Amino acid sequence: MINIAIAEDQQLFRKGLIALFKNVPEIQVCIEAANGQELLDQLSICKNPVHVALIDINMPVLNGLETMKQLRESQPAIKNIILTIHEEEKYIHALIEAGANAYLAKNTPFEEVLKAIQAVADHDYYFNEQTIKTMHNFMQGKQPKALSGNIDITKREREVLGLICQELTSNEISQKLFISESTVNGHRNNLLLKIGCKNTAGLVLFAIKNNIYNLN
Repeated sequence: MINIAIAEDQQLFRKGLIALFKNVPEIQVCIEAANGQELLDQLSICKNPVHVALIDINMPVLNGLETMKQLRESQPAIKNIILTIHEEEKYIHALIEAGANAYLAKNTPFEEVLKAIQAVADHDYYFNEQTIKTMHNFMQGKQPKALSGNIDITKREREVLGLICQELTSNEISQKLFISESTVNGHRNNLLLKIGCKNTAGLVLFAIKNNIYNLN
């Protein structure tokens, strides 16, 4: 069972999502809120652990970006999926750098919403093909971060990072590289510390920036 919270100020859209989730037995909506502050207030008293939060970016009182930042401090175990009408390359890039585990346009099919929820619960991030293409396009012509000097990534860490980008689990990576799952998680944690990323989505963004992972 994946417990989710929904923060969305448009009541019709929020209620419509909740109605759809009622037909999905493996997902339970524990919290619905009309803005970010309501979400934070309800989380503080919610008896069930929330695994994934679906957060609209444009909300009154407390917007999605600020809500996500506060959630990362107070509830770091919760995965954040940003819902928005904005699909500009620069906008998507900024949201992922800020710590979003996934980004979905509001016209996304419900089946893909379900896929994204499962992916962030299992793998810590979800990027569909369009999002990856968008990030590739945004980074074209931009100077990548240096991989020497301040950031020293080993050959094994590069291999692990490339497989993370392919959405392999730690167990699958361990089998592919003939190392233990704990060793894979150790490499992942080292990468997070070295690169200074907030989550696995940030690692994927870094890999795209530095041509460690290419769509083709």
